[in-house]
Amino acid sequence: MKSIAVVGRGVWGSKIAKSVQGAFINAEVEVLSSRNFLYSQCSKTYDVIWIAGRPSEQVKVLEAAESISKLVILEKPLGSTLVDFSKIEEILNRTQTKIDLSRPWCFSNLWLNLKEKVVDLKLDQAWVTFKRSGPQSHSYITPAEDWLPHDVYLASDLIPEYEIQATKRSANKTCGDIRISLELKTGAILNFEFIESDTRESKVEIINSKGEFLVDFMAKTLFINGKRMRLTAPDSFDELNRNLVAGRSCDNSNTLKYVQTQKWMKSLLESL
Repeated sequence: MKSIAVVGRGVWGSKIAKSVQGAFINAEVEVLSSRNFLYSQCSKTYDVIWIAGRPSEQVKVLEAAESISKLVILEKPLGSTLVDFSKIEEILNRTQTKIDLSRPWCFSNLWLNLKEKVVDLKLDQAWVTFKRSGPQSHSYITPAEDWLPHDVYLASDLIPEYEIQATKRSANKTCGDIRISLELKTGAILNFEFIESDTRESKVEIINSKGEFLVDFMAKTLFINGKRMRLTAPDSFDELNRNLVAGRSCDNSNTLKYVQTQKWMKSLLESL
């Protein structure tokens, strides 16, 4: 990777650029606003374009980026409307450019260690609960729309069947708090709980016939049947750079499934 453009000059875009530059010191990393990219940079080509702007700008930038880059990574929220999601689906179905999604939680040491532990366990009858709380971070998006996509990605990564079909058991919204319960064909239950709060929390609890697994992202701990597990790192990269490296071999058909799941969840949220 020689040339990388991060489109989005906010705090997160700056963090991406700093992280990538630290891991790939010979790479040329540019940070551009969506406006500058769209109107000034489209004649230039890149190895990677990481889109991290506002939801309302994501699709326009993606449409410009997919013809001038070998790999495009798209941040959440993927768009501001369901029409945006449909346009992303159209792009994925026609483009030859690799398009991946930014889902760094899926590449964290904690999550990778958890997946090693559950790889041989059947989750078809499991009870999986995603608990998250967070504050209002942006004026143009609700906290649930901002934070919940992380858990949707984690659910898709843990149980691929989630992307095939899920039946709504219950879905409730009270002020900024959301509770959704889904049942898969396999019998697994997925619960998403989000509370709008100044205190940040991110936990995943898995209960099946083999015991209980608890991941606490804020405390950076993994417990299996009450015992704290020692964590190992697969490499020297952080989660953002693992996401970047994985994107080089991504399959757009898999990306499409992730997008469709995010679209389904957005539709559900809008119905509450």
